[in-house]
Amino acid sequence: MKIGLRQPPLVREMGFEAFCAWVKEAGFDHVDLGRADAEQAKILVDNGLEVGSVDLPNPKNALLNEDESALAEALEVWRRELPAAAEIGAKAMFTVLLPPDQAQPRSKSADIAARTLPQLAERLEANGLSLAIEGWPGGGPQYPALGCTPETLRRIFADTPSAAIGICFDPSHLVRLGVCYKRFLAEFGCRVRHAHGKDTVFNREERYLCGNLDSSFGGMYVCGDRAWRYTIPGEGIVDWQYVADRLADAKYEGRISVELEDHHFWQTPELQQEGLRRSLALLKKVAGRV
Repeated sequence: MKIGLRQPPLVREMGFEAFCAWVKEAGFDHVDLGRADAEQAKILVDNGLEVGSVDLPNPKNALLNEDESALAEALEVWRRELPAAAEIGAKAMFTVLLPPDQAQPRSKSADIAARTLPQLAERLEANGLSLAIEGWPGGGPQYPALGCTPETLRRIFADTPSAAIGICFDPSHLVRLGVCYKRFLAEFGCRVRHAHGKDTVFNREERYLCGNLDSSFGGMYVCGDRAWRYTIPGEGIVDWQYVADRLADAKYEGRISVELEDHHFWQTPELQQEGLRRSLALLKKVAGRV
């Protein structure tokens, strides 16, 4: 497994080219891209790096939009962008399955996805690509995203069994939602097409006060609430050696991208770099023991 990263905020301060030089020096293998950008891909190659995942263009949230004209627009975009992603070396297209209206029920979104995802899958297959569905549930209080729990993933894979439809395994979201990431890997390990290196930790006192609900009076962490927050790998409750071993058991030969969303490694570029270095050290250690 190769260890890379999803682009953190410090990219904007350093500039992409200088950032890539630092990424290579730090020891990472790849960088995820927000779009199929040939110029950025060349900068990666020039720095001895590879393209990780590429974000899937999804105009008007077409995959969960009941307006068929939105899907028609998306199909035209995918006709151009999917071959471009394959051309620069991408294997996984990353997405969050969100509806255009946050109040849209997940049951309705699932019905729409049963119509739209097979059409995307056909185009992914033609280009040697896979979809990696992110496990972020979306914003509260509706949490409208599909694919963040086994319930909706089972529905997605029943309706669209194509191997081109898969997941981005990110245990931080599962832990936050109360889903057992170990059982999740046992069920869906064969569907992992990309992975994120990110963890979650709970504040016991705040969890007693708030339970599983969002705080009534605002959060206290960047990338978290009061009772929980995301962390770098190794500083939360996930057993990363277990994760690496089970991914290997599932014959996963893809990438793990550090997604830096840690309150304590966020406030300055220097702190972000330190958080990324620590994440890389932990993930290389567990991957080396597989």
